Amino acid sequence: MRIEAIGFGSYYCAAYRRNGCPDVLLDGADGRPERFPSATAAVKAAELALHFKPAVSADEDVLGALRFHEVRAAAEVALQINTLGGVVVDGRVIPVEVRRR
Repeated sequence: MRIEAIGFGSYYCAAYRRNGCPDVLLDGADGRPERFPSATAAVKAAELALHFKPAVSADEDVLGALRFHEVRAAAEVALQINTLGGVVVDGRVIPVEVRRR
């Protein structure tokens, strides 16, 4: 891990790096690098960002669980449409549900 403040004239930008990953500049709400009045403030903001952001993106489906559930749900919907029929609304087939009372 590396944390540093990069000076640009009268302001500083925060940068950090996890092992094996490229450097990351701390961005503000507008997508541009956030400006800090002092190097200490920049380093503290980078420390917070480094410790509170996940190291691995949550989009990864390492075990294939998301794909399994999508395939299973699609198979169940196909079975329901074949068995009970469906209603076409705006070009989409809406499955008919039967509920017990």
